[in-house]
Amino acid sequence: MKFIKKKKIILFLIIIFFSILTIIYKNISNNINLKKNQISFLEKNLLTKELQLENIYLKLKKKNINLENLIFSEGIIFTKKNSTEFKIGKFNYIFDEFYSNDIIFAKHPEASSSAYIENDNNHLFLITATGQMAHLDKNLIDKIELNFRPIKTNIQDLIKYKEFYKSSGFGIKDALIHENNIYLSYIKEHYKDCFSTSILFGPLNITSINFQEFYTPKKCVEKSDKFYNSHEHDYLVPQQSGGRMIAHNDNIIFSTGEFRYRILAQDLESDFGKILSINLKNNEKKIISLGHRNPQGLYVDNDLNYLFSTEHGPSGGDEINLIDLNDDKTLNFGWPISSYGKHYFDSKNDVRYELSPLYKSHKKYGFEEPLKYFDPSVGISQIIGLKKNFYDSNYKSFLVGTMGTAKKLKEGMISLIFFEFDALKKKLVNYELIPIKSRVRDMIYLEEENIVLMYLENNNSIGVFRKK
Repeated sequence: MKFIKKKKIILFLIIIFFSILTIIYKNISNNINLKKNQISFLEKNLLTKELQLENIYLKLKKKNINLENLIFSEGIIFTKKNSTEFKIGKFNYIFDEFYSNDIIFAKHPEASSSAYIENDNNHLFLITATGQMAHLDKNLIDKIELNFRPIKTNIQDLIKYKEFYKSSGFGIKDALIHENNIYLSYIKEHYKDCFSTSILFGPLNITSINFQEFYTPKKCVEKSDKFYNSHEHDYLVPQQSGGRMIAHNDNIIFSTGEFRYRILAQDLESDFGKILSINLKNNEKKIISLGHRNPQGLYVDNDLNYLFSTEHGPSGGDEINLIDLNDDKTLNFGWPISSYGKHYFDSKNDVRYELSPLYKSHKKYGFEEPLKYFDPSVGISQIIGLKKNFYDSNYKSFLVGTMGTAKKLKEGMISLIFFEFDALKKKLVNYELIPIKSRVRDMIYLEEENIVLMYLENNNSIGVFRKK
C-alpha cells in the first residue's frame, strides 16, 4: 500500500510539473506572439512615417524647396549623450557618442541616416549621402556640442534624379580630401535609369564649393523593375556599388561594385567590380584588381606599400583582402566564380550558377585568397590603420567597421573589429570585437589628435574613440 501511495504521489507531482511547464510555455508563446505583433506594428508605423516624410519632401520639391536645405541652413548640432569604456589588449579606450536628429535620409533600410566624415589640417567635414555639407573647427572636437556650419555647393544643380535626394540606395558613396581638393564618389545617372559609380571634385572651401566631374566610366548599367533570372544578372542593386576612395602618390585608388551585374566583375572592359587607380593629372585609369563584388573599405600602409581592402560578399562571404602595390600584377579575387559565401537564392538548379558558381576555393581556380572571410557576413565597411600611440604593438594594427543587420546580432555585426597584421607571415593576428551596437558607415583616424571618428547610422551619431 505504501508503494502504491508513493507512486500516486510521484504521478501527481509529474502531472503538476508538466501542467506548470504547459502554462509557462503558453505564457512564453503568448508573450513572443505579442512582441512579434508589437514589432510588426512598429515596423509598419516607421514605414508610414518614412512615407509621410517622403510626401512632405516631394511636395516641397514641387515648390522648388529642398527640405534638407532648410534643416542645414542654420548648421547641424551633435550633442554628447553616451560614453562607454572598452579594453583592447592591455589598453583602455573611451567611446563617446554625439547625437543629432537633423540628418533625415538613410541609404539602407536598417539605417536612420547616412553620412561621411573627412578632415584637413584645420577642419572636420560632414557630408551626407544626399550631398549636404558642413564643417567644424577641429579645436572644438572636445566640446559637449559639435556645431557643424553649412557649406553651399552646386550638387543639386549637377545631380537631378529624385532617388538621390531621399532614402534609397542611390547617393554619395564616399568623400576624400587631398591637396586642397575634395572628391565625392556618387551614383551617377548617365541617362534615364542607367547608372555608374563616378567621382566629382572641387576646390576645398568652408563657405562654398563648386563641383565638377572628375571621373565617369564610359558604360553604365540599366535599372529595371523586372527581375532578371538570367545567366548574367539580377535587378540593379544600388547599395552594391562600392565607391570608396583613398589618395596614393599621384593617384586616387577607387573601388567600384557590380550593382549585382555579377559577371561584370570579371570583364576587363568594364569598370564595375574593380579597384581602380585614377591619375590625378590626366584622369587615366588603371585596373589594380578585379573580381570584386562590393569593396567598402580601402587603406594603404605606406611603410609596406600594401593596400588593404574590405568587401561585402553575399551571405557568409565578406572579405578582408591584401594587394601588394610593389607588384604591378593585376590581381583577380574571383567574384563571382569563387566566394566563401552563398547566393541569396536557394535553388541549386538556378541558371545563375552557370556563370556564378561560387566555388569554395580561390587559389584552386587561379584567384587570390582573402586574408580573412566572415561567416556569417558582418556587413564590413571602412578600414583604417592605427599608429603606435593609439595601440602600441610590434605588429601593424587596424580597425574595421561593420554594418551588419541589428536584427541578427551575431559575431562582429554592428561592431568595430580590431586586428593586427603580421607582415612577415602576411596573416591577421589578435582579432577582437568592440560591440558599439551601431552601423559604422565611415571612419577616419586623426593622427595628431590620436582619435578615431566615425559616422553611426543606427543612432544618427558621430562616434569618438580615443585611448583613455
